[in-house]
Amino acid sequence: MDRLPAGGSPLWAMIYPADYGVGMSSLGYQSIISEMRKLGVGVERFFPGPLSGMSVETGRNILDFPLISASVAYEPDLLSLLSVFMSWGLAPGWKERSQAGQPVFGVGGALSYINPFIFYDIADYVVLGDGEPVVEHLVRECRRYMSHGDRKRLWEGLAEHGSIYVPPIHNCQILNEKPVHRKKSVLADLDLARGKSLWITPESVFGRTILVELQRGCPRACRYCTIPASFGPVRTRSVERVLEDVAAVKDLEDVQVGLVTPEAGDYPELSKVLRCIRSTKRAVSFASLRVDNIKEEMMQALVESGRYTITVAPEAGNDRLRGICGKKFSNEEIIEKMVLAKKTGIRQAKLYFMVGLPGETLQDVETIAGLCNDIRSRTALKLSASVGVFVPKPMSPWENENIAGHEEASEKIRKLKELFLGNSNRGLSIRIQEPKESMLEYRISWRGLGTDLPPASYRKAICTIKNKIYPEKDLLREQLGLLGFKATYCLRGDWQ
Repeated sequence: MDRLPAGGSPLWAMIYPADYGVGMSSLGYQSIISEMRKLGVGVERFFPGPLSGMSVETGRNILDFPLISASVAYEPDLLSLLSVFMSWGLAPGWKERSQAGQPVFGVGGALSYINPFIFYDIADYVVLGDGEPVVEHLVRECRRYMSHGDRKRLWEGLAEHGSIYVPPIHNCQILNEKPVHRKKSVLADLDLARGKSLWITPESVFGRTILVELQRGCPRACRYCTIPASFGPVRTRSVERVLEDVAAVKDLEDVQVGLVTPEAGDYPELSKVLRCIRSTKRAVSFASLRVDNIKEEMMQALVESGRYTITVAPEAGNDRLRGICGKKFSNEEIIEKMVLAKKTGIRQAKLYFMVGLPGETLQDVETIAGLCNDIRSRTALKLSASVGVFVPKPMSPWENENIAGHEEASEKIRKLKELFLGNSNRGLSIRIQEPKESMLEYRISWRGLGTDLPPASYRKAICTIKNKIYPEKDLLREQLGLLGFKATYCLRGDWQ
């Protein structure tokens, strides 16, 4: 792709706490590396795996880098991050790293948008919101640190930016109930963002795909979703910039286009973009499709690209419960769109559902199987249903709801397995997330990894957390007196 400066100063390690294929499918990760390279930083990539602890670019050891950052997108990535820290010889906490003279470590990425206080004793700093408006200040202060070597001065300098949370400074203020005025960074003009992949690799989970950003933010208010409150107002890239990025693929061999946006159908110039992609004779894929926003031209573009699977998220098996979630489309509308998909040439549909939703009954759970059977009988599409347990997330309208207990979730999952039993031979399969995985996601999203533990206990926490069933949120508040929980609400007025 674009030529950017190699080498540079200071040396800066950029970790993605998942394997190379997953990390190279992250447009945000690539974009920040691009911004740092434009500023002359010697940034190099690190991933767990075969080259664990060694950079992709030069093979340097992670401990050669005085500055380390990580992009953390999902709750389980925190387990991976701390695991590689220990295996690479890095202390997990900012206090321990400071005392040992180890690298400065900072965090960005989707998880820091939702609850940055997960990292309150891990990171030296956390970037709040979009990274592009913050990176210049971050690089400037870190370059000053490389000259003076005073960690406390670095923390103070970073804290001067209103969109950087600095645990060594702000934690004390929070514990003493002093106001901490931080505001999430928002890149208002997306035309200033890079907006496309820096690298293209067949090892990516998307294959040889150039990722092109269309939009950030979402205008809807689905009650389980963190995007409207956490990721800023709706902003779109101009169609001119998007078309410029799409047109670039005509000179690249065997490359497809992946459109990155919370909801592809919301982009006002989508038709023009799809026509441009067709003109390059390249395949296209969408990050997400919403049932009530699917257009025939989108399905035609998939089929023309040799893609015969459509993915949608009904969330619930009936209109009542889906409406409570904030999705106002009906079962009949879902079936109509699946009929249209079949006529267009789609052969398979992947459907995403949740159990344990607020107000849900066992009969509601049974309707998931009923809806899948109706779609199958009326379309003959091959169906794959993926079912997870609802996890209430910080910054979502349902943040104060409780997660279903292990017994309740297990009962609902057993019922679904019974209803789907024997359907795999009829083109209907189901994949179910185990309750313990949802409990882990829930606990990390609110609590982190038990950060009241001394550093020596982190390994034990990582080994046991996967199998431990955690209490309801109210009990967590009472028993643990969570700094992360308290701080989330302490800053809520400034955070939104």
